Amino acid sequence: MNYENCPNCNKSLNGFFSADLLLESKVKFINKHLKQDKGAYCTNCSKPLLKKIADTFRKEKTDIERRLQQIIHYIPVMTSPSPVNWDYEVLEMVSAQTTSGTGFATELSRSFNDFFGSGSQTTNRKIERATNLCKADLRVQCVRQGGNAVISTDIDFNEIGTGSTNMLMVCMAGTAIRVTDMENFSAKNRDTIIEVVELTEKLEAIATEIK
Repeated sequence: MNYENCPNCNKSLNGFFSADLLLESKVKFINKHLKQDKGAYCTNCSKPLLKKIADTFRKEKTDIERRLQQIIHYIPVMTSPSPVNWDYEVLEMVSAQTTSGTGFATELSRSFNDFFGSGSQTTNRKIERATNLCKADLRVQCVRQGGNAVISTDIDFNEIGTGSTNMLMVCMAGTAIRVTDMENFSAKNRDTIIEVVELTEKLEAIATEIK
């Protein structure tokens, strides 16, 4: 729908001192948390409304962050380029990198394990931790863009340096998408993914107000 004036505050949307309408997702966000039913809000009238919401959320910030850490892994990160029976909207590419030192102890442990034909648990733990950090980063970026899954994910492992100065680099990239029909998810996963999105929106509201 085209508006000449903001339907909430009647601010002009044309001219040098005009305001811009908010994205539909922001409109739904304000309506939901202030229990309103406006068709649109502009950049002028939305500021006090978002501040009011942020003030409420700020009291819950620690609990929100703790809960997100517990459930962020429910956002799917997969290598499949096009999951079967998924209806989705492509958002954009997301990427993450993490670098950690392997150190002298890890190198010594790996040398002994290579010699005896067994794997280095120290190195494996570092790789697993770095991989999980990258996945978490992709998930957060995806949700902040309005998505709920990451597909076509690629992961690369590299070593930088030699000896005791070795660094392990893990790079991961994928495509953030918004699944429009979530019936292919189990009921628990579907509800938890929706909760992740809602909690992230709350943190975004807080962060925007702080800025």
